[in-house]
Amino acid sequence: MKTSICLTVLTAIVAGLGPAAAQNPPQTSTKKVDGTDNVYVFRYGGHQSIFIVTPQIAASASTPQ
Repeated sequence: MKTSICLTVLTAIVAGLGPAAAQNPPQTSTKKVDGTDNVYVFRYGGHQSIFIVTPQIAASASTPQ
């Protein structure tokens, strides 16, 4: 009797976790910040950064001048 109750509870737990585990958010996302012009938030995993789109060409620190 104890075994069947344990198996029933275990099955219910596993069945309940299946859909929740399958709904992970994507690793990366880019979203426009509401109420702003050309301001975006980029997220990768647990990190995020903000950037502004302008007509000028951006240069990174590794780009030779």
